Amino acid sequence: GEIAAMALGASLWGTSAQTNEAERVLQKARHIGAKYGYNSLHWRADSPIFDKVGGEGLTDVDWTNAILVTMEGRRFYDETVNSYDFLAAAMAWHGDPGKRNGGGPIWAIFDHAAVERQGWNPTPPHIDPNGYFYSADTIGELASRIENEFQVAPMQPAVLEQTVARYNTFADAGVDDDFGKPAPFPKIETPPFYAAWSTPLVHDSYTGLRTNRNAQVMDLQGQVIEGLYCAGESQGGFNQHGLGRSVVFGRIAGRHAAQS
Repeated sequence: GEIAAMALGASLWGTSAQTNEAERVLQKARHIGAKYGYNSLHWRADSPIFDKVGGEGLTDVDWTNAILVTMEGRRFYDETVNSYDFLAAAMAWHGDPGKRNGGGPIWAIFDHAAVERQGWNPTPPHIDPNGYFYSADTIGELASRIENEFQVAPMQPAVLEQTVARYNTFADAGVDDDFGKPAPFPKIETPPFYAAWSTPLVHDSYTGLRTNRNAQVMDLQGQVIEGLYCAGESQGGFNQHGLGRSVVFGRIAGRHAAQS
């Protein structure tokens, strides 16, 4: 696969294995409870496009007060770790016959005691209640309330209840037998309970296919591969954050293809 990619002009320097030591990989969300949880970008309510954003997000810096679960309600890694392995575990298939539990949303689960310790204000505009933040008086009810367009399978209350109960035994014992989260960490036991969207996202690429100004893909010799175009995140050559390059080069590619 790598040889084929190189034949199309791809740069392999951006792979996680080569850049993980510098943390140049997709990282978990830092601002939770809102649609856009970029690690280094924080939306403000006075932004002229805030109505498109929906929420500022609650900032969590150490993850001792919450657990992160898959869309089916299971923990998958030590929450304090921010690495390629963390995200690989989040996207892994864990045996569901329909293979629906890999790569779905990640939810932060915490209680009201965590809110008070962190000094959070779990109300708009800090959170987005339209599919990205939920609260309930019980863990089971919390799981049943979670609805999001990317939640392709409902979270089962019993699964999340078991996850939280097991985590609380680790908090009592001071040892995380599943993933080795450093102790101490508090139990999740004080209602109301919360589920905050914590799914990382990115519109950038550290690698990609080499193209010319017409968005035509080029090979290692700099020759155009006729009929092959590339735009957006799969396109290499520059690092422009956001959707602008996707729109611009998509239009360029379409126009050139139509005229050729």
